[in-house]
Amino acid sequence: MTDDARDPDMDDLIRLSVFSSIGTSIVAEHSIRGVLDRVMEHIGLFFGPLNWSLLLVDAAQAELVFKLVVGKSADSLIGQRMSIDRGIAGWVAKNGMPAVIEDARSDSRWSDWTDKLTGFETRSIIAVPLRSGDKVFGVIELMNRLDGRPFSAYDMRVLSTIADFAAIAIEKAYYLAEARRLSELDPLTGALNRRGLMKAVDRETARLARYGGDLSVIMADVDKFKSINDRFGHAAGDEVLKTLADQLRAAVRLADSLARYGGDEFLILMPATGPEEAEIARQRFKTLLAKAGAAHDPPFSVTLGAHTSSEVDFDELFDESDRDLYRRKATPLALGQNLLAALDDEARGDAESERQEKQS
Repeated sequence: MTDDARDPDMDDLIRLSVFSSIGTSIVAEHSIRGVLDRVMEHIGLFFGPLNWSLLLVDAAQAELVFKLVVGKSADSLIGQRMSIDRGIAGWVAKNGMPAVIEDARSDSRWSDWTDKLTGFETRSIIAVPLRSGDKVFGVIELMNRLDGRPFSAYDMRVLSTIADFAAIAIEKAYYLAEARRLSELDPLTGALNRRGLMKAVDRETARLARYGGDLSVIMADVDKFKSINDRFGHAAGDEVLKTLADQLRAAVRLADSLARYGGDEFLILMPATGPEEAEIARQRFKTLLAKAGAAHDPPFSVTLGAHTSSEVDFDELFDESDRDLYRRKATPLALGQNLLAALDDEARGDAESERQEKQS
């Protein structure tokens, strides 16, 4: 059978099979980045463009941001921004409609700023929106076929179909990620909850087992929290907890994990942190929280305990930090208990120094 005599129904079945395969592979991805990579892969195979980009809408700034770019001078475009009122991609994002341009230079909507930036010479363009409901959150844009032919209306329909698959998969991946994130956060303070903390613990367990080193934990506990609730009400107590979480979150390092460990207890997991560094951090947090607590209405104070370990024993690490916290709850004049805490700090420091000397 010649091509001219080919059954049109068979052509439809082949196209349907191709679309089904593309759609299945895209929606099977579980991460947003995975979806985007799969989409770009299919675009490259199906259309053979010289350059293709995925731009996301920054609604607050009314701009498009180049998030994925494949082709000539791709690195110079990644992260670049342009007004949503500019170019073919901007028109597509603003109007929520696809566009196919056989000759870009003859179209009044086209802008040559990307060509000037990359040294690329745009001839033909196809661009389609990525949408969730009636809102456009991105644009897929292709420029120039490898074979030199202009893009067609059929190409636009095919790319629109791929974009529809992509939008569904991206939305699914986003909400799955958001559900996982929310399931690991304390709803009041935004700190990690027990589940989120255990995930961080698992990560640090693997790191310690593989690379060794130190891990420190700092516990923070609001002094006489029950009396704050009793005297000022639970809403005031909630504000104290939120303020404490906000202050700690602003002060911890990017690598650290902040968790609400109990009702009024917070825990900071500090990777690659020895006892001296942990004590410096504890003193820094203490000064910061004393200032924040005095300025808060109602005022509050916080006690902090710390412990460091080089072993993969988080129960021991948490327990020692907790015990240190309650030893430090003695009043400033109660020399006996404060002295015990200070001696414990020194003993841990001496033990750590001895261990390091033996290793050297």
